[in-house]
Amino acid sequence: MADGSWDNGGQEVPAKAGLPLWAKIGLGCGVAFLVVLVTCVGGAAYLGSRIKKDPDGFKNKVMGFALDKLRPDWDDFRAVVDQLRTPEGCRALYAANPGLAKTWATEADFLDAAGKWRKDLAPISDLTPELMEHQGLHINHMIGGRVEVGWSPKTGRPVYVTFAGARKAGDRGPRQVVEVDVR
Repeated sequence: MADGSWDNGGQEVPAKAGLPLWAKIGLGCGVAFLVVLVTCVGGAAYLGSRIKKDPDGFKNKVMGFALDKLRPDWDDFRAVVDQLRTPEGCRALYAANPGLAKTWATEADFLDAAGKWRKDLAPISDLTPELMEHQGLHINHMIGGRVEVGWSPKTGRPVYVTFAGARKAGDRGPRQVVEVDVR
């Protein structure tokens, strides 16, 4: 046989050593699946043991985390409700939020409506776990960025305020109010 010939002299092509490609892919996926499964089961077991050891402590940690996340929305809501308590605050609120003109065409209309609510607005406390669990707090971050904060106190009128967007880190000024609903 000559060096430049394609003829192998009737011998077959030697088989490649090792696993075929499909076996390597299957083995890699299987190992990845086992790692994820063990991590999830281990994490769930760890979390379960923490909850069993100190259920009240775990609940307090979760509530503390939730309070920290919801506090900016609650503080902005309180500021709006505080403005609704006085005619001057209502004027400032209406002037700073042109979106309110969709519901009340003029400032006088808004002031008339607010005058009817004013006496029935309940005093607003700080954000606490008690308020979150038992006093009708409602905070909804909607698709599109709007944030609705509502509160239905045990006594007084429920108040719902819709903001144009969520508070971003570093924002200091008031958020734009799109809608105020006092029921």
